[in-house]
Amino acid sequence: MKKSITILLSSLILSIVCCKKSETVETEVQKPVNDTLTKTDYSKGYPINFDDTKVISNVFVTDRKGTGMKQEKDVNSKTLGTYEYGVMLEVIEDAGDWLGVRDRITRTYTENGKTIESNGWEKVYVRKEATGKMGQLSLLPSDLNVINFLTINEKNQELKENQRLNEFIKIELINKSLFDSKKQTSVNYLVRDTTAITKKNGIIELKTPNKTKIFKDNPTDEDSRQIFSYLGQVPVLNQYLVQGNYYEGSDFQFIDKTMGAETKTFVDLPFVSPDKKHIIAIYSNPYESTADLELYSVNGSKIKNIISASFKNWMPAIDPSEMFWSNDGYLYLNVNHSKVAWQENGQMNNQFQYIRIRVL
Repeated sequence: MKKSITILLSSLILSIVCCKKSETVETEVQKPVNDTLTKTDYSKGYPINFDDTKVISNVFVTDRKGTGMKQEKDVNSKTLGTYEYGVMLEVIEDAGDWLGVRDRITRTYTENGKTIESNGWEKVYVRKEATGKMGQLSLLPSDLNVINFLTINEKNQELKENQRLNEFIKIELINKSLFDSKKQTSVNYLVRDTTAITKKNGIIELKTPNKTKIFKDNPTDEDSRQIFSYLGQVPVLNQYLVQGNYYEGSDFQFIDKTMGAETKTFVDLPFVSPDKKHIIAIYSNPYESTADLELYSVNGSKIKNIISASFKNWMPAIDPSEMFWSNDGYLYLNVNHSKVAWQENGQMNNQFQYIRIRVL
């Protein structure tokens, strides 16, 4: 699945670049507010032709507070919107303390008593001191627990903007030295006996005392596409583990080794805690640029979802991905800030940071 996600990310990057060639598509990085102007005022902008405008460099917003999108290279100029921390900007002019950047601007103005909306490519300005290189972007401890989605016991919760998750789990930034040292104490209950159960003619058969569970591939390019892989078993929980890849997604399923029934479906590879009381699965979501985390409790044969949460500011690394429980009771993983999880060329950013998660 990790390889397919990397390909998907590359496709997404390329599709964004291609879309910018159209005069009718809004850029992903623009976050302007509508600017109500008269017809005369509207002419004060700097319209540009997308195809005839050369991008001289790309920069990122490195000011944690974001930076204003100005109509002129002047702090007192009209503010058309705000660029958030981490947004990549296409520079088309270097004007000393200011950078002229290419963006698609939406404006509304009145003409003959009617409100008219117009949008087009323009040159706008940002303060150079608020920008920098990708390597200057990094996670802070305060970034780690910001969420934009949460369920508790499978019930959706209403959230405020930039709400923090202070219950259920604790997330900490750590250094690479600690991360590497804890690999020596990792605990993994997944037995990857993939040669014990093989696929034949596109069919996987999991034979159990109660029944035979069958997974059948449908290798089409249509919505009904499904390709299954046997990943192994988790003997301590009496479960087989099967991965399903579909037209626009994937999942991981526990199949009870006695009953042959589906026990639980996870958003990504499930990691069983050293005390066998919890499971955590974390999906690096390329569509929303979030870390989608599921936390489960384990009580005998019962596996119950405690929370599902999407973390706004970080994503697990995909290539290479490293995630493991240590015998100290923490889940360790390498991550990136969501804004720089992948590079401009579609490749994954390999300048990782490291975190650990403890169940409260």
